[in-house]
Amino acid sequence: MTYFKSILFSFAILTGSNNLFAQNPCEADHNVLLTDFAFTPNSLEILPGETVAFINIQGTHSVNGENSTVSGEPFNNPVEFSFPQSEGTTEGTCMGVFTFDVPGTYNFDCGIGFHAELGMVGQIVVNAFTLADLLVEYTTDENDEFIGYVLPASFQSSYVMNNLLSSLNTGVSEDPVVDLNGSEPYTVFLPNDAAVDAIRAEFGDPELSQFDLAGFIDLSASLRYCIAEGVFMAEDLQDGQLLPTTYGQDLTVSEVNGAFMVDDATIISTNYTADNGVIHIIDKTLAPSGLPAMSVWDVIEDSENHQFLEDAITVAGFKTVLRKQSEIVGNSQSPAGPFTVFAPTDAAFQAFAQAAGTSTIDLLYVSTLNDLVGSHIVESRNLIADISNGTQLPNYANEILQMTVNSEGVFVNGIEITVTDVLAYNGVVHVIDAVLFEAADIPSPVGTCGTWTLNMYDDEGDGWEDTELYVEVDGEIVSVESGPVGLSASFEFAVDEGDLVNLYYFPAGNENYQYYTVVDGNNQLIGSSGQGGQQTGSSIGLLACPSTPTCGMIEIVMTHEYDGWGYNRLDVYKNDVLYLPIPFYFGTEQTTFIQADNSDVFDFEYIGGQGFDPEQEGYKIFGPDGVLVINQDINGQIPESADNIEFCEDQSGIESLLASQVTVYPNPTNGTLEIIAPSIFNGAKIQLVDIEGKTVESWSNWTGSKLDLAFFDKGIYILAIKKNGITLRKRVVLN
Repeated sequence: MTYFKSILFSFAILTGSNNLFAQNPCEADHNVLLTDFAFTPNSLEILPGETVAFINIQGTHSVNGENSTVSGEPFNNPVEFSFPQSEGTTEGTCMGVFTFDVPGTYNFDCGIGFHAELGMVGQIVVNAFTLADLLVEYTTDENDEFIGYVLPASFQSSYVMNNLLSSLNTGVSEDPVVDLNGSEPYTVFLPNDAAVDAIRAEFGDPELSQFDLAGFIDLSASLRYCIAEGVFMAEDLQDGQLLPTTYGQDLTVSEVNGAFMVDDATIISTNYTADNGVIHIIDKTLAPSGLPAMSVWDVIEDSENHQFLEDAITVAGFKTVLRKQSEIVGNSQSPAGPFTVFAPTDAAFQAFAQAAGTSTIDLLYVSTLNDLVGSHIVESRNLIADISNGTQLPNYANEILQMTVNSEGVFVNGIEITVTDVLAYNGVVHVIDAVLFEAADIPSPVGTCGTWTLNMYDDEGDGWEDTELYVEVDGEIVSVESGPVGLSASFEFAVDEGDLVNLYYFPAGNENYQYYTVVDGNNQLIGSSGQGGQQTGSSIGLLACPSTPTCGMIEIVMTHEYDGWGYNRLDVYKNDVLYLPIPFYFGTEQTTFIQADNSDVFDFEYIGGQGFDPEQEGYKIFGPDGVLVINQDINGQIPESADNIEFCEDQSGIESLLASQVTVYPNPTNGTLEIIAPSIFNGAKIQLVDIEGKTVESWSNWTGSKLDLAFFDKGIYILAIKKNGITLRKRVVLN
C-alpha cells in the first residue's frame, strides 16, 4: 500500500509540476524529479545550452555525475556535475540547475546507500548538429529518396575526416584531441573529390583507391592542417591573414582576383555551418610543410640532372615499382618498398659510358641494363642519420653495398653522397657523382654474328604496361623487355654464330596491337610476331648465322583458341635427331623458325592430349617458300604428329646462287619495298601472297622499280619472283 501511495504521489507531482515550478526559483528548460529509487525521467534528450533542474520530492538523495557509485569507475562525462544530498519535500526541494553546454552523453546516479544498485540511475544526451553531422548530412525529395549530400562533391574527404580523424595519431603525445563532435569551435577547409582524384593521379598507381589513400602515415598531419582553430566565416577572411591550425602550423589566406585562397587552394564554396563550426570547400588538398610530396620516381623525374637515370629506369621496367606507395597502411596490394635510390647524375653516366667504350644512347639497350639500374636501388628507407660506418645494404642486383661514414662524409662503395635525404612518400633519394657498376661488366653489343635488334611496337601508343618479353640467347636470358612506353622501342643484343635465340612473350592485360620484329645488322628480318591487331606470341628457334641453307627456313605456327598449350609441346626431329622441343605457354599464337637444308627429313611429334582443352590446340607448318605444308590446326580436334616431311628438293647450283644474291629491303617495310636482284630477273613476274596463300597483287615485266605496298594491310606476306622457270620466294613483313 505504501508503494502504491508513492506512485500516486509521484504522478500527482508530475501532473502538477508546471504550477509547482512556475513559483519555484529552480526554473529550467527541463526537470528531473527524484523519488524513492528513481529519476523521473531517467532518460532525457536535450540541445546544447539547455538547462536541467534536479528536484527532490521524496526521500534522501544526491545527484552524482562524476564516478559510478556501483563500480567506482569514472562516468567520463563531457563535463562532470553533481549536487549534494538533500531531503525531499512535497513542494519539491531544488537540488540545483545545470547548464549542458557541451554535446555528448551524461550518465549519473544517486550516491546515497544502495539506491544506485537498486536502479536509481539516469542519462542525459545533449544532441548538437556538429561538424561531424554536417560531413554526412544529405537531402531527400518528397518521397524521402536520397538526392545528395549537403557538402558538394566532397565525399572522399568527408569520409576520411569524419571516420578517421579521431583514430589517427601524429605521433606527438601532446597533440590536442580534435573532436568534430565536441564543443570546441573549428573551421574545416575540405578538399573536393576532384582534388583527391588529382592526388591519386599524381601517385601514378592505378590500383590506388581513395580508401588506400586513407592509409598514409602522414594523413593525420594533413587532416589537422585542414582544420583551423575557431570559427572563420567567409566574410571574416582577409588577405594576408594567418589561421592557426590544429597541426600547429598556420594557413595563409590570400585574395586573388576576388577569390580567397588558403595556401595554394581556392575556396570554391563557403559557409556550411554547424553548431560547433563551419566548413569551406577547396579545390586542392593541403599539407603542412616538412612532409614529402612525391614518390622516389617523381624525385628523379623532376630533377634536371638525372635524365639518363629516368630513361634507364623506364627502359629497365622499374618505373612502376618506384611509384608504388608502399607506406600505405594496410594496402592490400602490398607493393615493394620503401626504397633508397642512389642517383648518379647525367655527368656520372656520361663518364661511365665513355669508360665502357659505348655511348649513353647505346647504354640504354645493353643486356645488363637491369643490373645496372638495380645496383642503385635498395628496398628499405635509409636516411643519412640511419647509416653508420660499415652498414651493408642489399640492392636489386643481388649485391651488397658497403657504406662508409667518416669525417669527410658518407660514401657508398667508396663514392661520396653529394646530396642527401631527398624525401619521398615511399623512400629517399641520395645523389652521387659516379655509377655503382663496373664498366667492364658492360658487354659488347657485337658478337661473331653481329648485332640483332628487337623492335617492339604498340599501334595505339599506350605502351605494353606490365607485358614482358624475355630474350634468351643460347639458353641464357640476356634481357627482360617491357616493350615501348609509347609507340615503339628497340633493344640490341649480340649474337654469335650458331646461337639459338628464343623470345618468350608473357602478356599482361590487353595485348592487342602489340607486336615485335627481330632484324639482323643488315636490317633483314629474322623473326616477327603477329601484327595489326593479331595477338602477339613467342618466337622460338631463331638460329644466328646458320650455314648458308640450300633451302631456307621453315615456319611453325602453334595456336590455341584461348591461351597456350600448357604442359603440352611439339618436338621437332631433324634427320631422326631431336632438334628442338617447343613449348607454348601463353597467347593464342606462337612462331618458330627452323633451318632446312636439302634432303633434310623432319618429324613433328605432338606431346600432349592432356591439360585444358587440347582439342583447341593446333599447329601449321609452312615451307621455305611460304606454302602451307602441314595443317593440324583443326577446330575441335586434338592435333596429330606428322612424320617424314621433306621440304626441300635438290636445287641446281644456279638456283642456290641466285637465291643468295636476291635481297629485299627495308624488311620490315612501312610501304615501299626495293628488290636487288641479278639482271637475269629483268622482266620477271612478281606476286605478293598473303599468309593464307592468296595472291593479293602481281606485277608483270618487272625491271627494277620499287614496289608500293602502302595500300595493303599490315601483316606477313610472301614475295614470289618468277622468271624462266625459276621461282624465288622472300618473306616480307609490312608494318
